[in-house]
Amino acid sequence: MTVYRNHTSIVRAGESRAARQEFGPRDSMVARKIEDLNPQWHSVMEERHIIAAIRNRAALEKAAAAPPQVIYLLFGNPLNIGDMLKFMRDSGKLPLVNLDLLAGFSRDSVNAEFLAAHGAAGIVSTHSEVLRAASKLGLITVQRTFALDSAAVEAGLRATHQFLPDALEILPAMAAPRVATRFREVYPSLRVVAGGLLADLKEVESVLATGIDAVSVSDSRFWI
Repeated sequence: MTVYRNHTSIVRAGESRAARQEFGPRDSMVARKIEDLNPQWHSVMEERHIIAAIRNRAALEKAAAAPPQVIYLLFGNPLNIGDMLKFMRDSGKLPLVNLDLLAGFSRDSVNAEFLAAHGAAGIVSTHSEVLRAASKLGLITVQRTFALDSAAVEAGLRATHQFLPDALEILPAMAAPRVATRFREVYPSLRVVAGGLLADLKEVESVLATGIDAVSVSDSRFWI
């Protein structure tokens, strides 16, 4: 199976991500419904595979003009997050907010409501409860887990037993292919995003070649 660049997209030859046939409890119906409601999210999982992760205002401006349609906002506060979300929406992007990295926000349901009201399409977090609240609001949910050791992976599995998100983000990216196997033994069609410590495009392609659905990258050289 090969991965190749086709103009502004990275695609996999010979397999559709939707071709996985087995599904877990919430796995098929709800996860696919959120993709039906958010075509850009479906596209990044099935066709484009690149999520632009934004850490500062300069990167925000650059991402607005870059090819990736899905954006992770990794900074912000209650005073500026609304304007940044509107800017991303006006630029035709689908913005997801990493609630854990925002300043001045707690990790409870009212903050999910605040972000939804200001244009967030989804929430990224390590906290199942805020993701559960976001899901009830119709937002895309991405559970972040850090593959530091086997204990961390087990903790991530326990979290998905409590709440199964629309996608799991595994950090660092190079650990994602191995760790994703553990999660997909339980949830075979779980969408998986890999993030962190990707050094070059070859590493991006090698991660995607293993069946990872998308990668989140802050290096604008990879926003293709």
